[in-house]
Amino acid sequence: MSGAVIGLVSLILLLVIGAVIYFSMQEEEKEPVYVAPVVVPVVAAAAADEDEDEDTFDIVNGWVYDNEYNSMITLNSDGTLGTGEWNAEDLNQAAKWSFEPDNSEFYIVSDGTYLKITNSAIQVTKTRSSSSKIKIVPTGSGYKFSNKSGSRWLKMDSPGSMISVDAESDASTFTIEPSQYYIKSFETDKKSKGATLIDSLGGHRVSCDNGVLSSFEFSNDGSKYKYNYACTLGDAATADLLDKTLLEPDNLENGTGIVGNSFDVSCESGALANFRLSKGVAENTASYEYTCRDIGVSDDTTVVTTGPVEFVGGENAVYEQMLAEFAPLTCDDGKVLTGFKYTTEGNEEYTLSGICKKLA
Repeated sequence: MSGAVIGLVSLILLLVIGAVIYFSMQEEEKEPVYVAPVVVPVVAAAAADEDEDEDTFDIVNGWVYDNEYNSMITLNSDGTLGTGEWNAEDLNQAAKWSFEPDNSEFYIVSDGTYLKITNSAIQVTKTRSSSSKIKIVPTGSGYKFSNKSGSRWLKMDSPGSMISVDAESDASTFTIEPSQYYIKSFETDKKSKGATLIDSLGGHRVSCDNGVLSSFEFSNDGSKYKYNYACTLGDAATADLLDKTLLEPDNLENGTGIVGNSFDVSCESGALANFRLSKGVAENTASYEYTCRDIGVSDDTTVVTTGPVEFVGGENAVYEQMLAEFAPLTCDDGKVLTGFKYTTEGNEEYTLSGICKKLA
């Protein structure tokens, strides 16, 4: 056999052997191993925490007293900070505080005076500023109060003494007794004097959307006029509106006829929620239209008056300005307005009177 043939046979043999070895190695190669992902079960308690309602603070106003001494935070008659014994049977309206939210903090205010926690003391201030913001922190049995940063806390050190402490654990726990009502001030848009008194007064609507009136006044603001008024709001002043009453129009020419049944507002039940002057069909006629809210009021009735105001006639008389001379018609705290009317002696001096009844 020649050398060329022997070389060719040897080459073929090497290729066959190489192929056998390659396929043998492929069969022996293991399949890749896949590791199953690890699933961590959700702990039931943690899930319950996520669904739990967040403890919030939504009291509009009320009385504040500590749980240890039952000592109430008050203002003295001279506007300084004071304390007094808590007595649920004799609630002093002057000791009631309002809680005005500002982001996550509150202003705690009474009669324009703000409670303030400083590094050295518990104070009051007439200034509404960042330093008078207070955090109200709910606990299991009440609330704790701190300054905005949470670095100082309020502690009732004794029945007549409050101090500032640096640890939440040392702070007193307070109870806030919510009030059934609160008073909020409003004003109508300022409007210029109209062509007639009816046009001027008819442009204003005095209205308490979710409560009832406790005071109002017609006033001037520069050359324009508006109503300032206060609404009593809250649980005790919340109820359905009764049907609107539109009185029979009568003469109101030049403001000399603002007395009589057409301008005698009176709720047979409940208290006054809104009113405005409505223009009649006939020239120079008008009457009041008003709506009462069906809240509970007692038979404890007080008549409040303002005036008299002298109405001077003449071609250039400004009757809006004369009406603006009446002082506010205001019910005492805890009472609401159920009606009002104008009376006159000799068609020259007018008196505005209102009927106030105590919230039931």
